[in-house]
Amino acid sequence: MAQAGDGSWYAYFAAKDMVLAAMTEGISFGNFGDTEDLLTQNTDDTVYTGATGVVRQSKDLPTTNNNVVGFGASLAEEQWPLIQAFEFAVDGSVTITYSKGGNPQSIALTYLDDPDDYAGLTLDRDSYPPGADVHMTITSMSHNIDPTDEDSWTYETINGTAYYQYFDENGAPSRTTEGRINTDKLNFDDSGSFTIITDPNGKDVLEFTDTNRDQGDASNIGTNIVTILETQPNSGIFKTTDDADNSLIVIADGAQRGFTGTINFADDPISVPVRNYPGSLTMDVSGIGGTWNGGETINVTLDDGDLNLNSLVDQDIDITN
Repeated sequence: MAQAGDGSWYAYFAAKDMVLAAMTEGISFGNFGDTEDLLTQNTDDTVYTGATGVVRQSKDLPTTNNNVVGFGASLAEEQWPLIQAFEFAVDGSVTITYSKGGNPQSIALTYLDDPDDYAGLTLDRDSYPPGADVHMTITSMSHNIDPTDEDSWTYETINGTAYYQYFDENGAPSRTTEGRINTDKLNFDDSGSFTIITDPNGKDVLEFTDTNRDQGDASNIGTNIVTILETQPNSGIFKTTDDADNSLIVIADGAQRGFTGTINFADDPISVPVRNYPGSLTMDVSGIGGTWNGGETINVTLDDGDLNLNSLVDQDIDITN
């Protein structure tokens, strides 16, 4: 462990077999082989230094002459952050103990191998009018690679090809097509699959649009591109919604009532039906007495689900004669 400038101690560790699999898929865990005698207290671990690809927001450590202060071993500034990779038994217990002056503090973890049990997809409502935003939330700890920063995953949703950090959390280009990930090799199981059927029966239902978290040009990896962004570091919750509450996925303006698109995550498809809603207009006359006098105001309520195009924002409607 290393003590950061905030006084807390930090360490990053991972499963050795998953680190090796991730590195074959182009996910950088840093440098291996430049840590001789760096960590001698446990011969079972493998150390990767300079792991800024998957620990992008590590805490700053105090340094002197480009070396970390108080680490207990020779650690160059550029070698931080480092990741210790261990061999874990599936469903086995992992105990982390901090021996604090004769009063050890421990946390017991379980290394699980069934990510589908912790994955799911929800939508913001059951049906949508034409032109509405479709707000999607994916829960998946498998997609949570970096515990210090928001992870970004980009999918070509026709064939389900996945790309890790193709764009960063601000929508800026981060990687090239080499960011393509075979999620099967990373033990994602079904939670690695994500596809969207936009036009069943040749009728457009779902479309993709830009938001203020513009996902940029991804034409070189295909069409029907969707980027999901983690809501906060280490949450495992991913959305298509930007900070202005607009979604990358919308119902086509010309979508016809009764047609349905499909969003399929973790081999558990959800239908996205198009609906037209009945409307009603009511006038509250309870406060005007028996006569509505000139200049007297009354409250008018318009109930029309077709005008509710974004469930996350309050919308204004201008009515003129």
